[in-house]
Amino acid sequence: MIKLTDIRAHAARRPGHLAIVDGDVRLTWANLADKVARVASAIELRLPERRPARAVFVAENRWELVVAMAALSSLGIPCVGLDHTAGPRATSGALEQLRPTVVISTTTHRQILTEAGWPADRDVLDIRLDSDPPKGSPGVAFTDLLLAAPGEPQPVEQPFEAFSFTSGTSGIPKLVIRRTSFEARRFADLVDQYSFDEDDVHLVTVPLYHASGPGWARIFLTLGGTIVLGPYDNVGELIRLIQDEGVSTTLMVPPVLTRVVAHPASEHLHRTSRLHFVLSGGRHLNRWVVNSAWDRLGAVLHLYYGTTETGVNVMIGPEELHVAPCRSGRPMPGNTIAVLDPEDRPLPKGQRGRVAIASYQLMDTYAAAEPGFLTLDHGGRTQRFLLTGDSGFIDEAGRLELTGRNDGVSKAAGGKPLDVNIFGLENDLMDLPCVRETAVLRTRLPEVGEVLVVPFAAVAPERLESGRRAVEAACERRVPCLPAYVVPVEAIPFSPTGKVRAAQLLEMVLPLVRAAAAERATRLVPA
Repeated sequence: MIKLTDIRAHAARRPGHLAIVDGDVRLTWANLADKVARVASAIELRLPERRPARAVFVAENRWELVVAMAALSSLGIPCVGLDHTAGPRATSGALEQLRPTVVISTTTHRQILTEAGWPADRDVLDIRLDSDPPKGSPGVAFTDLLLAAPGEPQPVEQPFEAFSFTSGTSGIPKLVIRRTSFEARRFADLVDQYSFDEDDVHLVTVPLYHASGPGWARIFLTLGGTIVLGPYDNVGELIRLIQDEGVSTTLMVPPVLTRVVAHPASEHLHRTSRLHFVLSGGRHLNRWVVNSAWDRLGAVLHLYYGTTETGVNVMIGPEELHVAPCRSGRPMPGNTIAVLDPEDRPLPKGQRGRVAIASYQLMDTYAAAEPGFLTLDHGGRTQRFLLTGDSGFIDEAGRLELTGRNDGVSKAAGGKPLDVNIFGLENDLMDLPCVRETAVLRTRLPEVGEVLVVPFAAVAPERLESGRRAVEAACERRVPCLPAYVVPVEAIPFSPTGKVRAAQLLEMVLPLVRAAAAERATRLVPA
C-alpha cells in the first residue's frame, strides 16, 4: 500500500482532494495523512520484538483497513490478507506459513481466526478494526490507535519481502514470496500505456485480500487520485457509485461485470459516467458480456491474464476484443509467454499446451513448496519461466487464448481426450449468445456413475428454452461419452474473487439432477 511520505506529499499539494470514499466516510488527503501517521506511530510503539515483522488481515473492505495497510507499509512491514470465506483448515495453514507478528481483524470475521487457533497466546499485536468492538474483546481497538500522536515512524530494519496467497482452490493457499519489488516498473508501464492520472477515481470491487485489489488501488493512490470502496455483492449500489462519485476506472471480476451490464440501471452508463478503463479477467468472460459491455459502458473494457505468482502478464483492449473474442491478450512489456508440450518444449502458434511465463514480476519462491521454474531459449534469448497451471495456445497474431487447466481435480496433462473436451465445452458455452453465466461440473450419481452437471443462466427469460437446447447440443457435441444434465438457474454462485462456488452450486441443483436421472432411467426401462 502507499507510504506515509507519499501521502504527505499529496496532502501538501491537494489537502482537500478526496483520497478514500467508503460509504458516508470521505477522507481527504489531509485526513488520510493524519490518520496514517497516528496509526503508524501507535503500531511502532506496540510492535513485538520478533523479526521478521509480518502482518495479516482477515477483514472486509473498509477505510480503516486501508489506513492500517498504509501505516504498515510506512513501517516496512509486509501485509497480506486472507480469504475470510475460507475454512479454518485453509486459514490455519496460511497463518502457519506466514507466522505474522501483527493480526488485524473485525468482529464479523474474527471467528475464522479463533477456529484456526490464532492469535491465542502468541506474542502478536492483535488489532480490531471495528469502530466499537464488543466489550471485553481481545486486542487493541483501531480507535485507540487513532489517539496516538502523529509522529515520524521509522521503518523496521529487515530484508524486503512481499507476500501474497494463491486462491487455494485445490487445498491450503500457498504463500508466494518476492524479495525484490517490481511495483515502480509496473506502475510506470501502466500509467504510460493507459494515461492514468491524479484526477482518476478508481472503484474497488474486489476484496483487498486478493492481490489485484490493493495492487490496482495503489496505482491511483500513488498518483494522488481517489479510491472508492464498493460492495461487490450490491450491483445497484456499484452502478450508483460509478455515476455519483465520477468513477473513471475499475476492476471487476467476470461475475460482477456480468451482473452490472445485465442490470437495467447500467443501460446509459456510456453517456452518464466518466468510465474510460474497465478491467476484467478474460478466462471466464463470455461473448455476451463483451458485447453488452461495449453497448452499455462504451469502448472501455480491457481483459487481462495473470497469476498470483507471475503478476499481470497479458492485456487486450476493447477494439481488438471485437476481432479476437475472448482472447486473453498480448504480452505486456517485460513479459514473455511460451506454450509448452509435455516435454517442456515450446510449441508452434496454434497448438495447445501448458502456459509458461517469463516476467520481471515473477515470484522468488513459495514458503512451503517448490515452484516449477525452468530455463528456456525462447524469443531470441535465454529466460527463466514459471510453469503455470493453465493450458492454452498462441494465435497467429501473437495473442494468448486460455483453454483450461493443467492441474486441479480434472487434469489435461497428457492430452486426455475427456478433459480436453470438457475444457472445449466450457469455451463453447462462453460463446453462446443466449447464455449469461454457466459452469461445467463433474460428479458421480448413484446407479448412474460419472455425469456432467451444467447449470446455466439465460440472458433473458424468453431465451431460457433456446438456451437449454443450445447448451444440451454443445454437451452432446463435445462430451458425448458422459450423460449431461443441463439445469436452468437464476444465477451461478461465485466467490468475491470470481471463483465458482462448486459445492454450493451442486447443492442447489442436485435435487433437480437426481429427479431428471430417475426420469431418464424410467424411460430407458423396457415396457
